[in-house]
Amino acid sequence: MRAAGLGVNYTSVASIGAVSGLRSMSGPAIVARAARSRRLDLRGTPLAWLGSGSALRTSALLAVSELIADKLPSTPDRLKPASLIIRALSGALCGYAISGRESSNSEKWGSALVGATAALAASLAGSSFRGKTKLPKMAAALAEDAVAMATGAAVIAAIG
Repeated sequence: MRAAGLGVNYTSVASIGAVSGLRSMSGPAIVARAARSRRLDLRGTPLAWLGSGSALRTSALLAVSELIADKLPSTPDRLKPASLIIRALSGALCGYAISGRESSNSEKWGSALVGATAALAASLAGSSFRGKTKLPKMAAALAEDAVAMATGAAVIAAIG
């Protein structure tokens, strides 16, 4: 995605990466929805499969499942290495996708790096928020959900 001919819009890339850091499956679901509706053109890229109906259904199911599981007391800490790796990979995938098919390979891989970094930063920020807020745990989790969804919607609005 290009901003006024200036290259990749790294604000959108970082934002979708942050969504993946807050909710690891929401970023891919948002990207898949944008690709399926053709707001994000991934044709001819390695991520063209994200525009398929099966990718959209699968990613949406995983995202909804994560939204539910996040509220359970048995959910593992997001700062465990495996969780951070998944969030970083999700952010990288989304960042690469959002960079747009017109981007050079270096811009795409740079976008993947920005997306992964933003995902890790948002993971830390979300954990800190949840640990320090005076809100009840459920209210804090729902607030985090709202931030992730609103940010994802803003990214899609910016690219569409």
